[in-house]
Amino acid sequence: MTTASTPICVIGAGTMGRGIAQVALTAGHPVSLVDPQQAQLEAAATELAARLAKRHPEVAANLDAQLGTYAAIDQVPSHPDTVVIEAVLESLEVKASVFAAAAKHFGDRCILATNTSSLSVTEIAARSPLPDRVVGLHFFNPVPVMKLVEVVTGLQTDPQVTDRIDELAVTWGKQVARVKNAPGFIVNRVARGFYGEALRVLQEQAASPATLDAALRGAGQFRMGPFELMDLIGNDVNAAVTRSVWTAFNFDPRFEPSRIQDELVSAGRYGRKRGHGFYSYAEDAAPPSPALVSPGDLPGTVGLRGQCGQLKAIISRADIAAEPLDGNGIELVLDEAIVMVTRGLTAHAESAARGGAPVVVIDRWISAENATGLAVAASHPEALSTVAALLDRAGIHAYPVDDVPGLIAARTLAVIANEAWETTLHGVATADDIDVAMRLGTNYPAGPFEWTAVWGAGAVVGLLDRLWETYHDTRYRASRALRDAAAV
Repeated sequence: MTTASTPICVIGAGTMGRGIAQVALTAGHPVSLVDPQQAQLEAAATELAARLAKRHPEVAANLDAQLGTYAAIDQVPSHPDTVVIEAVLESLEVKASVFAAAAKHFGDRCILATNTSSLSVTEIAARSPLPDRVVGLHFFNPVPVMKLVEVVTGLQTDPQVTDRIDELAVTWGKQVARVKNAPGFIVNRVARGFYGEALRVLQEQAASPATLDAALRGAGQFRMGPFELMDLIGNDVNAAVTRSVWTAFNFDPRFEPSRIQDELVSAGRYGRKRGHGFYSYAEDAAPPSPALVSPGDLPGTVGLRGQCGQLKAIISRADIAAEPLDGNGIELVLDEAIVMVTRGLTAHAESAARGGAPVVVIDRWISAENATGLAVAASHPEALSTVAALLDRAGIHAYPVDDVPGLIAARTLAVIANEAWETTLHGVATADDIDVAMRLGTNYPAGPFEWTAVWGAGAVVGLLDRLWETYHDTRYRASRALRDAAAV
């Protein structure tokens, strides 16, 4: 059992190590911070003192007694029940060396927790002299703010070690998602589609990064669009994680890196930290503007065929009456134009199935109450302004994209949800843990199982199958678990 008196040894005094040390100190633990660079240790101690003085003055007042800084592991007080948390370079060799030294110094009762985000906990454990004491404890940056911790069990991890680390993280105010060791754990695996689909649509020249970002923010209530987020994370870091997951899954196309992002990395355009990524961050750079469809005249007649919650909500928000229409289909009829929520077909394909009638396809949203923008595509561009007028009256921007199947939000949500279902099929994590991880680790507005329930598993499978029919790419292979859910 871990208590506030349990010694914590944090190895690595960089950004992550400082954050981990801060939460441990705040919880009342004696903390040893280890780094071979004296300047790094001094900077870390100064920063921790300033942070704690601002947020937890009672802890700062006792910091000299509670925090020790050391240049090497063998200088740390050797309490046998020490919890060692490494936050060093993402290298198997470096982490194995750190854990070998820690095991020798603290003995076989210590816990060896790795903060790795991309390496195998099982492989790290295999290189440790105490493999059953090795566990993953993956924090998210900034550590004091982000609530999620992924607790990762390797093949050799003692279940009691997992339970102790889980308990420790909870006492630190964290929400734990338990994960069996697998590439990317939960967050870095399931989130790949958020970037991958946007990059694929960009590669097809369907819209600009600014338009795609705006469409995903508006439809999904994501705090940032994928291109904004990649620039913030760093394109070098994001591309490296994608390549790591892709390699670990034996080059499965679901995780294939993008040449567009690779080109940015080759050019040194890492994003905000370099002043240029998908966007320019120069002082005189104007914020990029998304493309918008200018609203025309409101439709003279509005009819609704079939039952579609999203179409009904648009009519309700626009405060317009719609005449019920007979016949098959789920669509709005605005004068001569047919409006549909995307099913994974292009507007031209939907038009051809209706004898050439003008069709406008609109994107999916997560929340009827909060949607502020939707991607739209048309078989007949002249129909867009009428649809934009209706959406504008409902408080929704219309972002034009070329006629790609699944538009942007729908295909992104479907791919993320599909990977979440595949993750449960493989026994890596439960649906509840995945939803928690994606809400707290990536700030998604809802978890993928939550939006599957709202959307309907059958509809998600249908959209993926239509994407498969278009691309014949295994990234759109519907998980058997998702198909089983759709069949219920």
